[in-house]
Amino acid sequence: MAASTSRSGGGHRNQAVWPGYMARYEPLARLGAGMNGEVFKAWDTKEKRIVAVKRLSGTGTTGGDDLIFSGLQEVWRECRCLRTCAGIPSVVKLLDKVVPKVNSDDSFLIMEYAGRLNLRGYMQRRAHRRRRFSEAEVCRIMKELMEGVNSVHGTGIMHLDIRPENVILDDGTEDKTERRPKNKKGAIQDGELKEDDIVYKIGGFGISQKKERGPKQPEVTIATAYSAPELLLHSCEYDERVDTWGLGCLMADLLSGTGMPTFGPDDSEEKIMSKVFRVVDPKCKEIKDWAGYSGIAAEWKSKLPRQNKSKLGRIAAGSKTKLLGDPLRRRFPFWRLSSAGFEVLSGLLESNPAKRLTAAEALDKPWFQ
Repeated sequence: MAASTSRSGGGHRNQAVWPGYMARYEPLARLGAGMNGEVFKAWDTKEKRIVAVKRLSGTGTTGGDDLIFSGLQEVWRECRCLRTCAGIPSVVKLLDKVVPKVNSDDSFLIMEYAGRLNLRGYMQRRAHRRRRFSEAEVCRIMKELMEGVNSVHGTGIMHLDIRPENVILDDGTEDKTERRPKNKKGAIQDGELKEDDIVYKIGGFGISQKKERGPKQPEVTIATAYSAPELLLHSCEYDERVDTWGLGCLMADLLSGTGMPTFGPDDSEEKIMSKVFRVVDPKCKEIKDWAGYSGIAAEWKSKLPRQNKSKLGRIAAGSKTKLLGDPLRRRFPFWRLSSAGFEVLSGLLESNPAKRLTAAEALDKPWFQ
């Protein structure tokens, strides 16, 4: 289950206050809060195992966390998506659900406990210790995640929230059958992960949905630094490639080595768009060539970043100050990322959805072979 940080800054509570119908599960630690619920590490007193419990916000929520309300319809949708993906090894498994009799109360999803750290925390830990990811490491991580997302898409599900907070790391060193687990033999005692044994699992299916027939899909109103350009522009013409955009952002994060979002932090949609197009489509030509662009509301088209005419004039004049080459390539030069790797990165971070790589297409690229 993904453990992410509450956007409101209200995620300060460490103790779970659960209703009586959750007595079976004993809370051990609060892992974090995402957009639509808190996540706790808990002990299943019946099955005698460690689990992750996601509390989905009903009107019974207390404590000031800015969580999206999740009625029974949203709870059932998330359960359906997780059950549809149940056979995929790289997706966190849904074990059970606890739905109250009163719709205004909180609901709970019982998930497998997939690990003590998410990818954001791991990247920040590496950045703090100045241990950048090598291209080989990035390739291995991306291949594992790409295969997982490709399998999710094979079921007809779109995740819609691919980001490091929703990727959980399991290095196999925690004993999940003990209430107060001890590290298994061979684990590194200072809390560091056994990096060669890490398995990456995808969670955070809170806004996921089944793909509708035809080009039109329900509007996604939640914007993050990992949202595809078509979602930032509030288009309803999108498909699975919104997830491969998120994977491209994640790949850029791994390569940058800062531990921070490439197009973040999450801010207004306009600021995120400005950062995105400055790097991947400075003249906004590719997105405007997309067939779905005509259906975008004028209000959102007007929020696309405008060109700096003086800079364009210097470039046209052949001034020595002109910026050479692709801005994405300048950010990740040859010494940092090979041509084969850049082919994947640029294919994922394509602002025109029709030209963006699908997960299956990306996996066929030489970089992954």
